[in-house]
Amino acid sequence: MVKVHWFRDKPEERNDWLRFGLMELAQKKEISYYEWDLKKMTKYGFSKEILSNHSLRHLSFLVVEEGTRKVKCIIDNEDSFVLFSDLIVYTDVYFCAGYNSDVFERKSTPKFYKWQTETDVKWYVDLLSKKIPLFESHFHKVRKFIPIGPNLWKEIPISKLKRFYLNNLHRIRKALRLSNQSQTVYEGFRSRYSDLLKLRNEKLRFDITLSDTSWGWPKHRIKLHQELRELSKKGFKINSVLKLTEPSVCDDSVSENFDQKNFPMKIGEIIDYEKMLASSRLGVFTCGFHWGWRNILTLSLFIGIPVVTDRLLTEAYFDLNTFKLWEIEDESWDLLNETLVKITPEDWKNIKTINQTTFEHWLNPETVANYFIKTSLNS
Repeated sequence: MVKVHWFRDKPEERNDWLRFGLMELAQKKEISYYEWDLKKMTKYGFSKEILSNHSLRHLSFLVVEEGTRKVKCIIDNEDSFVLFSDLIVYTDVYFCAGYNSDVFERKSTPKFYKWQTETDVKWYVDLLSKKIPLFESHFHKVRKFIPIGPNLWKEIPISKLKRFYLNNLHRIRKALRLSNQSQTVYEGFRSRYSDLLKLRNEKLRFDITLSDTSWGWPKHRIKLHQELRELSKKGFKINSVLKLTEPSVCDDSVSENFDQKNFPMKIGEIIDYEKMLASSRLGVFTCGFHWGWRNILTLSLFIGIPVVTDRLLTEAYFDLNTFKLWEIEDESWDLLNETLVKITPEDWKNIKTINQTTFEHWLNPETVANYFIKTSLNS
């Protein structure tokens, strides 16, 4: 039987979708699954350099074991291809959520958006021009992965008696050098996943719901929210908010001088964002910071609602065009009016069915876990 070992020392929420899938396979006795403290990784072949010299943000470390073979894997769920880790040198397989073919296959900078200027992308071009020559000899290890999954974390109330039992169990397992117990985490995942499934049953009540920040090319986001205001004036049911965040050198927003009195840009009111999004005719999203995934987009695809987004520069292990979504290139957002008018309530239901079916085929947690295991062992 295949064994999967996960080495942890902190929350790794961006990879909980995979973690949940592995737990589900273990519950069905299809694999053996273990969680260990991070420092145990060296006993399974990982370099001690990982523990002493590097930032581990948005990275997960796993070993897939079959017979005498142990495959070291890193799951990189950083915001995008630009921020891939130099720890790639210490792994056998490097799963990159922010995969981009131009970078990892053609070893070049991606095709950015038409509306992005040289100044908008200079920080990224400079960084890639340094990183690609340094690490391209390791790019053969890189594999496509999945978008950042919907948030799965949920606290389950635990009685004092059960907490006492779990604390003692933890001490005993430590003394016996057994893996960490993760049953309470699994129970939380199961409960949260059940909550997510219920969102698929929400009725159509709004046209667009969007809670947003200016983090990542703020002028482009502002234009979207200006268009949402125009749509609201035309009678569309819009609930949106754009909050101003600290500027960044990465997208050159430090050179902008936005008037804080104009923020937040707000239309209507958002109460229970996930539920209102699930009741919306359209999910609308600008590109994420660093062109990275936004888990609210993945949640929209899970729920099944139609999605309009900037062209995706990040790639999944399957063709995302199997979903019913619209990718745009311009900055005018004219497509929104046309799409809202075109999608009837019946179309909305049909698109949800298509997207939900597609999600279950490619992104169900168990499917993701099986893809990870198979890809690791076949690399």
